[in-house]
Amino acid sequence: MKNIIFSSLLISLMAILTLSGMAQSNDKNNIITDTITVSGNCGQCKSRIEEAAYVKGVKFAQWDKKTKILKVVFNSTKTDRNKIAKAVAEAGHDNTILVSSEKQYKTLPDCCAYRSGSCGHD
Repeated sequence: MKNIIFSSLLISLMAILTLSGMAQSNDKNNIITDTITVSGNCGQCKSRIEEAAYVKGVKFAQWDKKTKILKVVFNSTKTDRNKIAKAVAEAGHDNTILVSSEKQYKTLPDCCAYRSGSCGHD
């Protein structure tokens, strides 16, 4: 009887480990690297943009203030570039997919007012 229970547990464990390994390998196939052009001026903008981009499923987000390019790496089963762009726009930053509302834009500090083109620092 003990051998039957042990065998059943062992078979169940092997099945779980096999299915877990399959799920992980499928996740790897769903990892996407993409870029979105995002308006901003300075280091404060960089922090805000990158923080906003980290929606569920985003593994990496980095914005370059010189090129205005946000590089994102994400799991396409959990999010997409439109959801990321929406979160960035809601943080006050226009991008190639969505424009931030005037209300959201006006929440930015004066130095981050990229539409006016003025920034007193980097």
